[in-house]
Amino acid sequence: RGSGKYNRVVASCKAGRTDVAEALVRAGLAVALPQFSDQYVFAEAQAKSRGVGIWAGEFMLPADFRAANPSSVPVVRIEKQPQAPTVQSSNSVYFRGCREARAAGYAPMYRGQPGYRPGLDGDNDGVACEPYRGRR
Repeated sequence: RGSGKYNRVVASCKAGRTDVAEALVRAGLAVALPQFSDQYVFAEAQAKSRGVGIWAGEFMLPADFRAANPSSVPVVRIEKQPQAPTVQSSNSVYFRGCREARAAGYAPMYRGQPGYRPGLDGDNDGVACEPYRGRR
């Protein structure tokens, strides 16, 4: 469909006439992300009301879990020597954008790591400048 607010690919996946994402949400196997689109909110409400899939028991959204448990986010070791970021003081690192963070070898960055800031975490899942799905 194009690209979104953070220059990420926005697309639909269909099998025949079936919207695969909607089928997964309706079956309780995925969640709607209303901060990006309200397209699947109704399907999620139906799955919740029927108590199917993840809604059959207690469930915490992944972003909520990561925000509540920052120590559970894996630490990434940087193998190569990163290039200098835009601004670096004795205890902070700042990147204007993910392209700059990737070029410096800092991406992806996890909440609590140097260089991480919410402005670089488009989906607010605690991981900034993560690789795009399908990107190599």
